Amino acid sequence: MRCLLLATSVLWLSACSPLAALSSISGSHIQQSATHAYGDAPRQTLDVHLPQDPKPNADVVLFIYGGRWQFGSKDEYRFVADGLAQSGFITVIPDYRLYPQVDWRDFLADSAAAYHWVEAYIAGFGGNPQRIFVMGHSAGAHMAAMVALDPKLQRHAGVKRLPCGLIGLAGPYDFLPISDADIREVFKSANPLIESQPIHYVNSHMPPMLLLTGSDDTTVKPGNTERMAAAVKAAGGKAAVLSYPKVAHIDIMLALAPALSGLAPTLQDSARFIRETSCP
Repeated sequence: MRCLLLATSVLWLSACSPLAALSSISGSHIQQSATHAYGDAPRQTLDVHLPQDPKPNADVVLFIYGGRWQFGSKDEYRFVADGLAQSGFITVIPDYRLYPQVDWRDFLADSAAAYHWVEAYIAGFGGNPQRIFVMGHSAGAHMAAMVALDPKLQRHAGVKRLPCGLIGLAGPYDFLPISDADIREVFKSANPLIESQPIHYVNSHMPPMLLLTGSDDTTVKPGNTERMAAAVKAAGGKAAVLSYPKVAHIDIMLALAPALSGLAPTLQDSARFIRETSCP
């Protein structure tokens, strides 16, 4: 109950950016943060967050936030890094270009370019470049899955090694036909449209996956997670699915904040997956 009340209070702290308000009271487990460019565009930057007591060759999480591929800012998700820092993980949170300023292929390219930057430079921050996990919520889970699965996207970005694992929170992996008019606009140039769907890229060389969903999610319905996991397993891959009862779309991500971990065991289950996963 305390966590639910705190969540409600935090979300009303700021009318313009409730997530930023949550991030503003987070950071007690972060030792240091720094912003770096992974491209030339203003939104092609990322923040590297180091835990208070970093271990050598620490596991690394690249977290891609959601926002219907149309809005969002890395500054609003410091609380995610705060939660992951509790477990000693280095967290990288990128911004990326948004629709309608760019085509859908561009924000996917940005996500892959951010991953390549981490691959190339994270050792200088004490991270293990062979243990990079991609994690995302909602539209961010879509992009994280494409980074992990699409060989063409990986080659174009110069990726040399697949992610160690994929963690998807309430991800849209198989969302055809597209019902929302604004989302149809985001992907209108995809031809065929199936090229925009992560499930289309399931292959025999996938990293292991942890796919989380909430039973009360009406924004991205749990069927996306179930169908994705079934496709992965049919192709011989590994996909663990956890469905949290009475958890809604936003709650599964808010639970990454240390103060709100009672909303769902997102943080605990993600940390366990990272620790227990052996890289391909």
